[in-house]
Amino acid sequence: MVFVEPHYFDILKLSDFLIFSHTKLISDRRVAARLLLIWALLLLPTTAVVGAELNITQNQLPVNLGPYLDYFEDPAREFTIEQMTADTVNWQRSTQSIPTLGLSKSAHWFCLILSGENMFDENLVLALDTPVIDRVEFYFVQGNTVIRSSLVGDTIPLSQLDYPYRIPIIPLEIADEGEQNKIFFRATSSVGVEIPLTLTTVSLLAEQQQSELVFNGALMVLFLFCFCISLILYSFIRDSLFFGVTVFFGAALMFFLAQTGLGRIWFWPESTEANTRLSLVAASGLVASLCLIGRSLRFEYRYRDSANIVLRFLTFSMIPLGLYYLIIPFQQITSDNVLPIMIIGLLTAFIVLIMASITAIQGSKAAIYLVTSWVLIILAYSSLLVYKFELVERAASSSLIGELLAIGAGIFMLMAMAEFIRSKSDELSDARMETKAKGDFLKNVSREFLTPVHLILSNSKRLMAAQSDRLDEATVQHMTTVITQSDHLHNLINDLLEMAELESDSFEPKFELVEMSQFLGEVKNLMSPSIMEKGLELQTQFASANLLVQTDRSRLQHILINIITNAIRYTEKGSILLAYKAIYFQRRLGIEIIIQDSGRGMSEEFQQILFQEFSREHHDSEKDPQGTGLGLVIVKRMIEKLGGEITFESQKDAGSKFFIRLPLRVIHS
Repeated sequence: MVFVEPHYFDILKLSDFLIFSHTKLISDRRVAARLLLIWALLLLPTTAVVGAELNITQNQLPVNLGPYLDYFEDPAREFTIEQMTADTVNWQRSTQSIPTLGLSKSAHWFCLILSGENMFDENLVLALDTPVIDRVEFYFVQGNTVIRSSLVGDTIPLSQLDYPYRIPIIPLEIADEGEQNKIFFRATSSVGVEIPLTLTTVSLLAEQQQSELVFNGALMVLFLFCFCISLILYSFIRDSLFFGVTVFFGAALMFFLAQTGLGRIWFWPESTEANTRLSLVAASGLVASLCLIGRSLRFEYRYRDSANIVLRFLTFSMIPLGLYYLIIPFQQITSDNVLPIMIIGLLTAFIVLIMASITAIQGSKAAIYLVTSWVLIILAYSSLLVYKFELVERAASSSLIGELLAIGAGIFMLMAMAEFIRSKSDELSDARMETKAKGDFLKNVSREFLTPVHLILSNSKRLMAAQSDRLDEATVQHMTTVITQSDHLHNLINDLLEMAELESDSFEPKFELVEMSQFLGEVKNLMSPSIMEKGLELQTQFASANLLVQTDRSRLQHILINIITNAIRYTEKGSILLAYKAIYFQRRLGIEIIIQDSGRGMSEEFQQILFQEFSREHHDSEKDPQGTGLGLVIVKRMIEKLGGEITFESQKDAGSKFFIRLPLRVIHS
């Protein structure tokens, strides 16, 4: 049986008794008038007695205590339990099943009077089903004396709690029959105050919480899985959309760990600040992720650049904001600095929803899933904000609804990623076909050009050799220009053919075992005439003999000749070094071939673009830059086809040094 007695019940009984007795004994009108005055005064509202008594029987458990709470707001947080029990407080009756007081800097006092029947053998507890509330101080009072107190909240280490659990649980011993349990408690929190207080037993609470723990655990596993998937995809694809989704799932995982109290059990049981700080840092990360995803959307609209500028600013502003929540003194985290991140998050979600909607209208299937995901995110976020802003009372199912919406949003976001990958795969397939067609066209055209260019070059050289003494100076100069430009065009066509072959699917290196000392000796002999003609010296330095390397002999020879030719071209005096040594490359044995010259080196600006197509460095002593600008690009791609890498060191007017690293054995995939 549950009943509530009004606070003036005892006064009414007393006044009725006084009127009855005195009207029987006294007939004087003046005395009767005085008694009526006393009766009226006794009926006046008083604030001296706490408002409600709740009597509970065993079969009524669990009982929601929210509607039976009296509360009092303490804006200055200065009232003590002694003042609250002094019968001088203006209590107000709660009209909500879960008293919802929103973001407030005030302390809130609550009071309840309990009594029970046949409850002595029950293991009773008061359960406050809100994992995120800074501090709640319970006081159990008999008369005006505090007989016991208990401190709970997510700022209290688990080792200091009577029941170390993800939500506050306070043991309760019911008073003897004819006596009452008067309970006062004070709640303070920087992220909102909601009081879902329930009287239950340990066994009933464990049964109720079991399903919630399974659900929350599954939620954590889902978000961890989504985070890992998106991180793997980003590591391979390197698209801004996947980076934004990775940040979203990482921040969401951290946010739910704090909001469900599971992180407090698993990771930071003794921390007094982690739940609040990590919730706010995770909220900053969520806002940043929304901005990153919004910026990754590609659509045509006149305000697109302006929206991207706003989102870029918000993205970078979340970094100092997250650091602010980490380093600010905990006492200074209040509703004043929590409210802005909530409003910014909601506005950002609406901006990205509009951008995703425009992208979907313009034909992006991935954006359709993003729009659905964003609607669910906004609904989930709104379900949190409406009671944080005291717009509605928090319902018992609010957390479950928000988590289900978040799960739906995460699933649709994964579907958006899958659709994005599918569309990119189609685009890549189309691009490969287009590239192959262009490559085939380039090879065919280059071969057609190569024959006439070769004829022009050879005939021009033959004419110069046979008729040079009969030609005047102007004609010789013109013929020299023809030969030079024809030679340049011949080399360019050869390089284009080489590039087309490297990029075609048909390119397959022919691997064989090559003994490096003998092989590099052959390269030295091939290059000796050019080196001697320039007046240079080619030195060799082999660290070991009989070192066998599995590689493509002709391709590696082409690579070394190309680099040595460049060294000869840009070295006026001195020497060129050709060396090799065994190294540990890519976690296995390999070889490092070194080509070093004492030439003029490269500027820092040119070093940044050395391996880009058609990049050439112009020197003051040259009218036109030498080479086609494709040689080193071909070298780099060819080395990568052989399973190796190329790096270099260079300094202006101090020479260059190239390092070619290859595995000793090629692992075929």
